[in-house]
Amino acid sequence: VVAALAEGRGVAVSRGECVEIGGGFRIPEVMERAGARLVDVGTTNRTHRDDYARAVSDEDIALIMRIYPSNFTVSGFTADVDVADLAALGVPVVCDVGSGLLDSSASFLGGRLQPVPAWIADEPAVRDALSDGAGLVTFSGDKLLGGPQCGIIAGRADLVAACARHPLMRA
Repeated sequence: VVAALAEGRGVAVSRGECVEIGGGFRIPEVMERAGARLVDVGTTNRTHRDDYARAVSDEDIALIMRIYPSNFTVSGFTADVDVADLAALGVPVVCDVGSGLLDSSASFLGGRLQPVPAWIADEPAVRDALSDGAGLVTFSGDKLLGGPQCGIIAGRADLVAACARHPLMRA
């Protein structure tokens, strides 16, 4: 996604989301390898809409990325920004939602999971991120969906098409 949509440009990421993901890959290194420039916004524990707005107005920002910290939490004096508030800044928002919960209301099951089981209650959902205005949502195909290890990209047709045309898509 970053290589296809932000090569040579900035990607705004909350400092608290510059994590190391599975396999030892670190978000700053992923950005660098993709040819994008990481633009840190906020602090480790608190990032506000104004932090992103300042980056968007001061820098050449191609994307705002939200990285789901699926294997750790920061608690206490914290703040983050809703996807809808980020989408209003006029730059495509890419949300990584981690495990691949498709719909937090389980509407695809006719609502049979009401309420949603506790073990997935705090998982961000693909459908929710898209309805809140994310341009793209990335997630795993192997965790909750039970498929092969893979990454899935869902969202706006033009952004998905741009990713599909990039040579790294085959990888």
